[in-house]
Amino acid sequence: MRTALSQQDGTVPAEPTMLLVHSPLLTSATWDALRPHLEAAGWRTVVPDLRPLVEAPSFHTAVCAEAATSVASGAPTVVVGHSRAGPYLPGIVGAVGSDRPDVVFLDARLPHPGTSWVGSLPPERATWLRERGVSGRLPTWDTWFPSASLEDLVPDPGQRHHVLHDLPELPWKLVSEVLPAPGAAWNSARRIYLQLSAAYSSTADQAEECGYLVRRMDADHLAMVTRPAMVTDLLLSALGASD
Repeated sequence: MRTALSQQDGTVPAEPTMLLVHSPLLTSATWDALRPHLEAAGWRTVVPDLRPLVEAPSFHTAVCAEAATSVASGAPTVVVGHSRAGPYLPGIVGAVGSDRPDVVFLDARLPHPGTSWVGSLPPERATWLRERGVSGRLPTWDTWFPSASLEDLVPDPGQRHHVLHDLPELPWKLVSEVLPAPGAAWNSARRIYLQLSAAYSSTADQAEECGYLVRRMDADHLAMVTRPAMVTDLLLSALGASD
């Protein structure tokens, strides 16, 4: 595992750094249960809040800039993205200036350079997403499902309220923004895919076909909230695997 990056003066930071990127559909609270476990294992965690950026002219550009600002004191060793954060990871890796970082897709969508979020979907799913839109905006993610589904996903009422509180409505321009091709830094990144839920099985299969290191866990899409110790073990085990 590449645990730490050398600084320009040749020294090594005391703590390896992990940049945790939440889905634009959710908030930074996604990571609150996981962070103490990672920090207990010796990691410094950095969690940018992407919610204020959804109204930016280019969400991709804003996310990359925010990530770079968040880690200004030192490039991260590991970049982790959950769910819909996945397609932004190539741009983030280029923006933060890491030298051969580990990049982890945590039950995440894969990059789709040259097309948009909605353009990357199968036709029936794209139609479904368009039908959710109201006045040029997507309603908050928690309204996409029956309440019973969310209760099953996060059974603890306190946790559920914490993670689903104050979710953003996304403007359609974010959903239709075409993402650029990744820069040179992406080519040197080690890519890891961690499947948490059955819904992402085919995505994990695709990642494996593309040469990603893939690890699987029989859990749920928000397992970092409901089972943070297990996700920490899975994550650190994958990072410790040989290239």
